[in-house]
Amino acid sequence: MTWAQESPFGISETQAVSVENLSPWLTEIPLKIKRTGFLPEENETYYLVLGYASSANSKEVKDAATDFLKQRWEQSKYSHLPFEQFPVYVDMYLNPKAYQGRPVTMSGHLQRTVISEPGKNEHGVDQLCEAWLYTDDSQSNPTVVLSTSFPEGMPIGEQAIDHVTVTGYIYRMYTYEARDTGRFAPVLMANHIQWTPPQAKNSSDYSLLQIIFIFGLLLGLSLFIALVLQQRWLVKREQERIAQSLLEEEPPKF
Repeated sequence: MTWAQESPFGISETQAVSVENLSPWLTEIPLKIKRTGFLPEENETYYLVLGYASSANSKEVKDAATDFLKQRWEQSKYSHLPFEQFPVYVDMYLNPKAYQGRPVTMSGHLQRTVISEPGKNEHGVDQLCEAWLYTDDSQSNPTVVLSTSFPEGMPIGEQAIDHVTVTGYIYRMYTYEARDTGRFAPVLMANHIQWTPPQAKNSSDYSLLQIIFIFGLLLGLSLFIALVLQQRWLVKREQERIAQSLLEEEPPKF
């Protein structure tokens, strides 16, 4: 039985990805809180939303996210751009109320991945996975990604992790300290984290530039050897000509 079926709000599987589902749960949570981190009084809602987001049907959440973001794109000043170029982070940062409780999909690279023990909860959250997501349009501003699991094999720590796409629900704005000033970052409760690991290179895996470089090196070496052999042939031929000339000019002595 999924968490959605056990929800105290009576949400069924068919309703699990409605864009309206999370909004009622967040009415008591301020969109922005000046105190950094999460408040103790929001623990119940925090785990409620995270448990819900992590157990909902991934395909349906992704479809709902696409539908919602297309609506935002069509109504925005960026509608002249292709949908794939819609700056989700910029629109979300400027219009946080429109995104609270809504499903979104964002792509970029992760930084600072951490796994920790959760607090006591009744919503099936047995570990907390946190990462900071940076997208092309967010520049140096992160989106805080919270999940109950990371993709298998994904590195954990401070290193950058490229080729990551996250789909989930926006919880609220997170306050953090940066350069002695408080800043806000969206919190995304992840339903699905997709990571494409870098492919291991082998001895037969060459790029086009590598092939061109090797071909040019071999061609240059071949030309150098040919020039050296030609020079030696010319020198030998000149020596033979000079020797023959001397024999013709000096009569033999008896």
